Amino acid sequence: MIPKIDVFKCDGCGVCVKRCPPQVMGLVKNRAVILTDLCEECGICHEVCPIDAIHFRLPNYGVQEMDAGYLVPREAVPTIGNWKTGVPLGRDGKGHYK
Repeated sequence: MIPKIDVFKCDGCGVCVKRCPPQVMGLVKNRAVILTDLCEECGICHEVCPIDAIHFRLPNYGVQEMDAGYLVPREAVPTIGNWKTGVPLGRDGKGHYK
């Protein structure tokens, strides 16, 4: 989410302009502005604004389900003694792809 600047609150101190990593902020008529097409949405401008004139909030996508491939027990990890354990087989079940 691109930060929103409250132009009525902004006093033009320029702290956000100096701290912007991609350098896409500037001052126009003593108010902060952002080039929205180039913004990396890092939120640093929001963090450094001394008067809270920049509003930034990350979107809430909720909790995502974990993929089953990450839930493999430690015993199924291939080692020297059980090198075939956990090795993905091909489409024919023997390691070959048809």
